[in-house]
Amino acid sequence: MVQTRFVLLALLLALAACTDGPPAKGQPTMAELAARQPYQPQPLPPKAKAAADAERLALAARPLADLLASPADADRFLALPEALRRAYAANQPDQAAAHAAALIKLLQRFAGHPRYGDAIFLAHQTLGKIAIQKGDTKTAVAELYASTNNPGSDRLTHGPIPMELARALVDLGERKAVAHFLDRCSHFNLERDKLVDWGVLIRKGINPDLVPYSPGCSPGPC
Repeated sequence: MVQTRFVLLALLLALAACTDGPPAKGQPTMAELAARQPYQPQPLPPKAKAAADAERLALAARPLADLLASPADADRFLALPEALRRAYAANQPDQAAAHAAALIKLLQRFAGHPRYGDAIFLAHQTLGKIAIQKGDTKTAVAELYASTNNPGSDRLTHGPIPMELARALVDLGERKAVAHFLDRCSHFNLERDKLVDWGVLIRKGINPDLVPYSPGCSPGPC
């Protein structure tokens, strides 16, 4: 009986430590922290840089519209991430969402591709940001989780994890969701200790910097 009470108390304490809502008193918002932290790009490891360079050359060799219209899955898998980024940057959320959906539909055919994890992350993170624009926080959280359902990649392992969606959701009070997202990212990113520590701070009501902030997400996932 005593042991049961101890377990129940431990569960209650754990739940209390994972509260949603605003940050602790006096804490700046994530948006304010982002404004204070200029983006400092980090070099990709040689293997990832070579892959990024090869991708840029392949995209430059043919018009993007031709690649998107190609009957070859490989052409569209190459082109859709770039088309998605351009549409989102141009404030065309419907077009960006359409490209994200098309990319997700292709994913099962490229499970062993080096860009597989990047494509999952990019598509679902973008859909999450679009959901926030529409005021749909529930979908944004679901997309945040979905973006981590991947085996990782050179870029996701060695590079910074883009945090735009996570920052926005913390400011909307979705602290548990973002802490869980950081825990999941720690399974494939080399900065696992930092990511776990951020999750702990967020659960306590403290807003960490979540740097490096990645506004353009290029050449990596966004």
